[in-house]
Amino acid sequence: MTDQQAPEARAEAAARDLADTGRAVTARAIREAAKVRMAVASVTAKAWNDAARDDDHETIPPVPDDVTGRLEAIWADAYRAALVAVTPERDQLRIDVETLRSEVEGLTADVEAVEAERDTATGQIDDLEQKLATAQAEAEKWATEAAKHEAALTAVRDQHDKLNERIATLLEAQSKREQ
Repeated sequence: MTDQQAPEARAEAAARDLADTGRAVTARAIREAAKVRMAVASVTAKAWNDAARDDDHETIPPVPDDVTGRLEAIWADAYRAALVAVTPERDQLRIDVETLRSEVEGLTADVEAVEAERDTATGQIDDLEQKLATAQAEAEKWATEAAKHEAALTAVRDQHDKLNERIATLLEAQSKREQ
C-alpha cells in the first residue's frame, strides 16, 4: 500500500490486511491504517463487512493435521535459525549491559565521593566565614577603640602644644622682665 494509490484502493488494502490479521474491519481502523478520509473509510468498511456477511454461508474446515505439523516444523526451524542468529548479539549485549552497569556503579561512587568532598568543603567554608565574621567584628571593635585612643592622643597633643606655647610665652615674658 503506497500513498500514490487511490484512496479507495488504499482503504480496500487496509480492510484486507485487518481481516487477514483477525482484527475488526471498522471505519476508524481503516482510516488509521490507510490514511484516508473518514467518508472513504466508512464506505469501505460497510462494503467489506456486508461482503463478509454474505460469505458467512461458507464454513471453513479446520486445518488438517499434516498442514499443522508442517507449519509447526517450519516454525521450529525458523525459531532455531533466529535464535542462532540472535544469540551472539544478545550475549554481547548482555556483556555490554554488565559493563555499563559497572561503569554506572563506579561513576555513582565517584559522584558520591565528590558530593561528600563538596559537603566537607562547604562546612569548612561556613566555619571560615563564621571565623571571618568574628574577626571582622573584633577588628571593628579594635578600630573603634583605636579611634578613641587616637582622638585622646590628639587632644593630649593639642593640650601639650598649648602648654608649650604657654611655657614659651611665660619664658619670654620672664626673660623680658629680667632684662
